[in-house]
Amino acid sequence: MHKCQKKILVIGRAGLDLYADPVNTPIEEATKFISQLGGSAANIAAGLAKQGNAVDLFSPISDDPIGNFVINNCKHIGINTELLIKVANSKNTLAIVDSMGEKTKAVLYRDNPADLYLNESYLEKVDLDSYGLIIVTGTSLSRNPSRKTVLYLMELGINRKIEIILDIDYRQGSWDDKEEAEKVLYSAAMLSNIVIGNDLEFNFMSSSKDKGLVLASEMSKKHNIITIYKMGSEGLYYFHNHNKKFLNSFKVDSIKPTGAGDAFLSSFCSSKLKGDILSDSIKFGAAAGAIVVTRVGCSNAMPHLEELKEFIQNYN
Repeated sequence: MHKCQKKILVIGRAGLDLYADPVNTPIEEATKFISQLGGSAANIAAGLAKQGNAVDLFSPISDDPIGNFVINNCKHIGINTELLIKVANSKNTLAIVDSMGEKTKAVLYRDNPADLYLNESYLEKVDLDSYGLIIVTGTSLSRNPSRKTVLYLMELGINRKIEIILDIDYRQGSWDDKEEAEKVLYSAAMLSNIVIGNDLEFNFMSSSKDKGLVLASEMSKKHNIITIYKMGSEGLYYFHNHNKKFLNSFKVDSIKPTGAGDAFLSSFCSSKLKGDILSDSIKFGAAAGAIVVTRVGCSNAMPHLEELKEFIQNYN
């Protein structure tokens, strides 16, 4: 199993996911739920760890049993927990989700979220020189002190020539103001080497309902950034070195849409770190997203490398 020479730092939220059980049980009718580690950053870290990468999750967590749940599950999956910092009087994110195909519902509780208490004093715990890659999830930029801390960390990373990937990860309910969100996310994109988002997220950043693809293209051409514009089951476009390329999606029998983006990012990064060419890394990411939507949950659903290879080889 591949171990990258330097570690990966993933920044953002972690929490508890509860999935209505069995599949095709709506939340409102459920009598049983399955628990998993959740939150976009934690899911990405899980995908990376399951493919043999050394990964640190950098996030404040609640000083309560849910925070301990996050720590225990990270350790079980193989995510390093030294940078999970307990914060009093805060709560980890709770997501309650069912698996109903296109009718899947998710209810998110983010009351006084612990992850947004990331402050600059915590950077003392981070040895930046030990990382070859930093992954930033956009929700970490939605509010201070986390926003200020993460942007500063990105600047430090750029100065050290560390590759930085921004997952736009726009969640409207996390931001106080849409215009502010657009400006902050664009500023973060300018501190990144790779920017990844879905069509809705790029459209949001372009202040339009249909200009996201143009923005992804212009961002890549003007600022020498790799941009990846995902469209779910309709495939994706990616832009690099003034080239625009399309990859069709892998068609699967999905039980829910959640987790695909996190799976894409983790497997894309894992492949890229091995030295695979960009098109192959994007294919690995797309395959991981396709696998995860056929399984319950996100973090536990992340595929191992051999599963990915087998899926791509057998796909027709």
